[in-house]
Amino acid sequence: MSDNVINFNTVRFRARPASDKRMHPRMESHDRLFTQIVLSADAPEAVGNTLSCHAVNLSVGGIQFRSSAPVPAGTLLDLWVDVSNRPGKFFLSGEVRWSRPSGEIDEQGREQWYIGVQLKSGAATDIIDWREYHASV
Repeated sequence: MSDNVINFNTVRFRARPASDKRMHPRMESHDRLFTQIVLSADAPEAVGNTLSCHAVNLSVGGIQFRSSAPVPAGTLLDLWVDVSNRPGKFFLSGEVRWSRPSGEIDEQGREQWYIGVQLKSGAATDIIDWREYHASV
């Protein structure tokens, strides 16, 4: 396949409404990710908890994922993202910008939440590889 042709069967971009204030285009995803709560002023008892989640969309600067637990805005997270079309996981850090109920219930009867995370630069993270990955898709 030519380098300038995008296979839309493997990559899907969400159309952005005019009111969308995101800095980067989002790529839809159903990839698995794990997140650990590093710091939370609103939920200090949750620090150290690890959640198994699924991505909703990904971008150079952020991730939206679905979780079985709410995570307060301002919470700092470590994330391990397993992108299906690439070997290995990305280790990233970010701050929760918003959290809202999805209106869905999982198999265990738990309410599902959408969480929006702004990624942060960090020397011990894979943020540079993450940015290169998004530049190549």
